Amino acid sequence: NIANPIANPLSTTVYTVVITDSHNCSSTDQVTVTVNPELTANAGNDTEICYSESTQLNALGTGGTPGYSYLWSPSTGLSATNIANPIANPLSTTVYTVVITDSHNCSSTDQVTVTVNPELTANAGNNAEICYGESTQLNALGTGGTPGYSYLWSPSTGLSATNIANPIANPLSTTVYTVVITDSHNCSSTDQVTVTVNPELTANAGNNAEICYGESTQLNALGTGGT
Repeated sequence: NIANPIANPLSTTVYTVVITDSHNCSSTDQVTVTVNPELTANAGNDTEICYSESTQLNALGTGGTPGYSYLWSPSTGLSATNIANPIANPLSTTVYTVVITDSHNCSSTDQVTVTVNPELTANAGNNAEICYGESTQLNALGTGGTPGYSYLWSPSTGLSATNIANPIANPLSTTVYTVVITDSHNCSSTDQVTVTVNPELTANAGNNAEICYGESTQLNALGTGGT
């Protein structure tokens, strides 16, 4: 019963207005409010990544009038903000919002959370130097990440074990050992340690000798190899 009501139909509707004056004379007219199809934005499933890794976002618009455009925010860590499926590489947990707009300028919004697990750092320990035939203990240390670490050393040559933090290394030649430390969220970090094996040293005391009582003989020692 007013000149300017607010119309909020859920489907296209033709409204008729009858205007009557003070003499009870009236006139009629119609107006059509066209309701465009409902548009729904879906930003995709929440995801979890390791520190410094990336994941692809996948926005999907359904309904509305095809001819969608996309706008992601914040732009931090995104390869693009105006496509449906940018690559996300945030350094901390981030909630991304996507606004999908159709060809009739109708829009819908949704969000997706990219959880970034704590940074894991592997330390394979200090380089070591051993004599040929000797051994040394390796000492790997994981920091950060999510505790519950597992270890994998390679190559296995000369190691007492490959799946512990501190195997005994007894290589016969200089070897670079690599350790991969993985945390309970399956995030991993890699480091290396070099075990330098000095050249094999061989001692030779010379030939046995036989002397008479009171006489002497010269001994002749010879070292070969080594340094």
